[in-house]
Amino acid sequence: MSDSSREQRLDQLLDTIRSSPGKWSAGRLHKARRRTGGPVQRGTARRDLAELARRGRLDEHGPDDGRFYTLNTRKDVRP
Repeated sequence: MSDSSREQRLDQLLDTIRSSPGKWSAGRLHKARRRTGGPVQRGTARRDLAELARRGRLDEHGPDDGRFYTLNTRKDVRP
């Protein structure tokens, strides 16, 4: 997978989270992607959520076996 297609997927994920805020887990993302025809592997969902958290776009909550993410709404995060 090219970097540009991954970036596009991450941008789409961020748009999805913005339009449907709340707690996002790998399971929720997995189900959403199955409905929309996106990549359905749970590992991809985990990595995508973790990458957006690493970039400061999402806040990470909970232990490893119950992790979920929420949209970071701080003003100091770059778009």
